[in-house]
Amino acid sequence: MKKFLISTVVIVLITCGLYAQDVKFGIRGGMNLPNIMAGGNNTPVSEGYKSRTAVGWGLFTELQINPVISLRLGVEYSGMGGKKDGMQAMPTQRLITETGSSVGLGMSAEQQAALGGLLMWANSNPYYYANIKNTTKFDYVMIPLMAQFGRDIGQSPWRVYVNAGPFVSFLLTGKQYSKGTSSLFTDASGTTTLWENVPPPIQEIISGVFPGMVNMLSEPVTFGTTNVTGELRSTNFGITGNVGIRYQCKRNYFFLEAGGNYGFITVQNDSSNGSNRIGAASVMAGYAFSLF
Repeated sequence: MKKFLISTVVIVLITCGLYAQDVKFGIRGGMNLPNIMAGGNNTPVSEGYKSRTAVGWGLFTELQINPVISLRLGVEYSGMGGKKDGMQAMPTQRLITETGSSVGLGMSAEQQAALGGLLMWANSNPYYYANIKNTTKFDYVMIPLMAQFGRDIGQSPWRVYVNAGPFVSFLLTGKQYSKGTSSLFTDASGTTTLWENVPPPIQEIISGVFPGMVNMLSEPVTFGTTNVTGELRSTNFGITGNVGIRYQCKRNYFFLEAGGNYGFITVQNDSSNGSNRIGAASVMAGYAFSLF
């Protein structure tokens, strides 16, 4: 369904550009400043994000209704996400699940018992803390439909405009890029490691069947990339808009615009780690032309 809708929009853009004399075909690109915003169900994992820099670019057609009003339909790539630096919370459940996945289906009865004990412990200790740099990157295909209102500046080739409207977006990938080496702590104070917080009976079982996990829970760990696509909703919708200025060259024009977007749907499939919404400020430049 996602591929069909995106393909349909692209066909509409190209068809309008080729066969409609009152439609312009354009390209735009520039910089996004996205962020991940905590919603109503805040947790230590969902809070504390700051904006990061990302790119955005896309194609559009603009249908001129009258000298003031036009409609713009586009298909765009949009980089979203946010970043955190320093001591921060991460979900313990993911840590334990990844450990079980690394062992695979061939776990012994002792390993299954140890993993079960860890899962029970994780339920009562849902977060751990690490002192790292973390950048979360979401890649979306966005389809905006906007109404645009513009006025020429006197008799000059310059024109100012505003546009706004809804969008639907589709998730391509979601990844968490973590850099640094840190012990795993029970809280933000960084005084007690996870291993020190594991009950002694479970420690004894883990030491026998998961010796590598003892080091992971007690010694510094080097972080890397985690694919979180499966933890995120595949679609979103919201509102987007821009304020811009353009320079007319006969039937074509160059433009510069600043704006942003905001998604109405929380991005997580599971709200146990919080309910975040995403949005971005943007600065874009582009060119539009008419074939006739």
